Amino acid sequence: MRKAVIFDMDGTLWDSADNIVTSWNQALPAIGETALVITRERLLGLMGKTMDYFAADFFPQYTPEKGMELFHVLEVAENEYLRLHGAALLGDVEAVFRRLHEAGWGVCIVSNCQSGYIEAFLEHYHLENLVDDLECYGNTGRGKADNLRTVIARNGLERYWYLGDTQGDYDACAEAGVPFLWASYGFGTVDADVPQVDSLEEIVRAVGE
Repeated sequence: MRKAVIFDMDGTLWDSADNIVTSWNQALPAIGETALVITRERLLGLMGKTMDYFAADFFPQYTPEKGMELFHVLEVAENEYLRLHGAALLGDVEAVFRRLHEAGWGVCIVSNCQSGYIEAFLEHYHLENLVDDLECYGNTGRGKADNLRTVIARNGLERYWYLGDTQGDYDACAEAGVPFLWASYGFGTVDADVPQVDSLEEIVRAVGE
């Protein structure tokens, strides 16, 4: 039987908010937005949403197409910054991935992020060989539920869990028919009676054999 734990990124594997804010504010002058200042609080209010929501929030004065064009400049700056600097890990990610593999579980990542974001995380921490597959909104233009279905089908998974920290993560899993585990240590809350883990390290015990 092919089985895997599928992970969310932000609020589940790491907290990159401060470094994202730094990279975006550094990049804003290059697109002529010197008056806009992005804060951690504003970012966290959008965390988990797809990139078009971010673009509309930051650049409401432009057409959606122009807003996405400007936001892409921030995405490129963000990916490069995170590739170089990493962020605040929310546990011993490498050890958890290794323990899951030792227990026979694959490791996948599905996020609503832009293309290159997950790869920046993997490259900075040298985790490429420990992640079996990944997918994101930036690659497909589709939401998390569709991307979960894609990863499950692509890998022939018969048994799987998704670990995420927000209501949006839970809703996507409910839509896709994917069993959900709530990362209670993350950014958000979930309005549902679901199993939870209180630290990243608990995931190995939670999924069992």
